[in-house]
Amino acid sequence: MRKCSYWWLTVSSCLGIFFGITILFVFAFHYQNDAAGVFGLISALFAAVSLHLTLLNDGNRIMTWYTAKNLKALSALALVSSLIALGFTLFYVIYASIHQLPMLPVKQSYYLVAVWSGMTFKWALTVSILSIRQARILQCTTPFLIVQEQE
Repeated sequence: MRKCSYWWLTVSSCLGIFFGITILFVFAFHYQNDAAGVFGLISALFAAVSLHLTLLNDGNRIMTWYTAKNLKALSALALVSSLIALGFTLFYVIYASIHQLPMLPVKQSYYLVAVWSGMTFKWALTVSILSIRQARILQCTTPFLIVQEQE
């Protein structure tokens, strides 16, 4: 029987992928709010990586795809991306509040961009946490290789 966290991450990641791609098409192509659409796409990409890591971890196949060093690098990239997304979220909320910009029309809504940059922050942070957790597990379970220099 699988853990509740597995199901939660799997279902929420699938929903994150679906809604991120939907937001790309609806906001970018229909409403011409390109920033919200781009953040929706980036959010969907991080949700897909989260789903990938979750599925690999469930089958204990993560060591066939990644090394601990790869996972640490992925974690660092995701952490930097989450901080950048958090910065954008704060910028859009503060800018829209200071200038008293309305929520509508959707084409010019900074609040919708803030929501989707916040979703990007959430998924990037999730990827960072998952990858660093898996890197620690791999370091503890992978046998050490002894390499001898040849003379």
